[in-house]
Amino acid sequence: MAKKAIYNEEKGEEAMHDFLQLVVRMLQYGVWRALAAMAVCLLPLGAAYVFCRKKGRVFPWGKAVAFVMLAGYGAVLLYVTLLRQVGLSRQANLYLFRAWREAWNTFSLQNWLNVLLNIALFIPLGALLPLMAGPFRKWHAALAAGFGTTLAIESAQYMLGRGMFDVDDLFTNTLGAMLGWCAVMTAVKWREGKWRAYAALPAAFCLLLGGIFGGYQLKEYGNLPEAPAFAARLGQVEWEVAPLEEWPETAPTYWAEPFTKESCELFGAAFAQRAGITFPDAYYYDDLTVFANHATGDFLDVWYHDRSYEFTASGRFDLPGTEGEETRLRELLAGYGIELPAGAVFAYEGNGWHSFTADFLPQGEQVVNGTLRCRYMEDGCIGEIESDLVTMTPYKEEAVISVEKALEELKRGNFQGGEMFAMNRVRRVAVLDCQLVYRTDTKGFYQPLYAFLVQPEGMGEGRVFLPAMK
Repeated sequence: MAKKAIYNEEKGEEAMHDFLQLVVRMLQYGVWRALAAMAVCLLPLGAAYVFCRKKGRVFPWGKAVAFVMLAGYGAVLLYVTLLRQVGLSRQANLYLFRAWREAWNTFSLQNWLNVLLNIALFIPLGALLPLMAGPFRKWHAALAAGFGTTLAIESAQYMLGRGMFDVDDLFTNTLGAMLGWCAVMTAVKWREGKWRAYAALPAAFCLLLGGIFGGYQLKEYGNLPEAPAFAARLGQVEWEVAPLEEWPETAPTYWAEPFTKESCELFGAAFAQRAGITFPDAYYYDDLTVFANHATGDFLDVWYHDRSYEFTASGRFDLPGTEGEETRLRELLAGYGIELPAGAVFAYEGNGWHSFTADFLPQGEQVVNGTLRCRYMEDGCIGEIESDLVTMTPYKEEAVISVEKALEELKRGNFQGGEMFAMNRVRRVAVLDCQLVYRTDTKGFYQPLYAFLVQPEGMGEGRVFLPAMK
């Protein structure tokens, strides 16, 4: 499993999922730069005002205000996109709509905010330009300004090693600028009755978002985070395929109710009570709650969508582990309220780690599937627990694509990790095996996937996943 949550003990608020809080904090840091930039602009504007008064001209107050606001916005934009970046790296994403597809696959708030905030970030630019200067009331001038500005920022991020050159950002930022421009031009042209053409883009964008989020709600199943967000370019790869097992044309799906924030809190409270510990702190992420006691070192990470969790007990993380008996470990786990199915396969992995694996074990009308791992310590206690054991209800039988069809998608690069093959210029990949496995989708359904065991030339073996349902 090894899904340890990452958080900052000293700056817990920034490490919380509350992504919007982090955005607000960035804007708070940027606002002082905005005020400074606006104050600097007042000096030449003051001189321009005096000049107009002496010449008897009307001072363009509207354009002046737009200019000052644009200067303040530019300072915030510069801070958010370049100055606040601390990681030095040169990366590039050249797959258009990759961020949109990743947001769709995970359907997480943070990924959608990454897309939507990139759009919102450039709305002020498109709104202020036509108010400041007449030439920008032409759509092609506004489009050129929006695209040129984001192209300059993306290029600077790449060359300075302060961010990723991302074609998705080129699209979303330019879209944001044009949405802002359309909103202002709709208002400007309202009295003339020529506003409808300018309102078309915002209306289409709202319909698009409505279709995305409404369509997701109407779908029977959720989306698979393991689904590919783009097709990697693997035309140079030679594939060596071993004989693969054929799987049936249909496979069952299952359902288990995901945690909500509220039910997760109840789970954490019950776990703490049974363990005799307390969790005074909680950190909320998009699909995760971290319960923490920094004073004692007790931590419980709980994932909503698949009900998996990880627990680290106080003071035992660095103690040596040892081998324990199955009966003793079951008793200790029962003290945490963990009842393992009788048919779960017990194994010792070394270094104190033991596992209990259930492979679709029947439990009445339900089945139990997954693995619980725990680390038995020399002091006779459990130091860590990792579990993705889940009790599922059979849902329905669904048609699945053939192994041959899945293999074709694999060769086209339609799998997560294909980009790494392309970046490393892998020339040969051996396909060693194919299994039908299950993963949780974003609505709590367990869907079948094909797991191909592959070995790229010069690299170790690993599994890549492709959705199996038609």
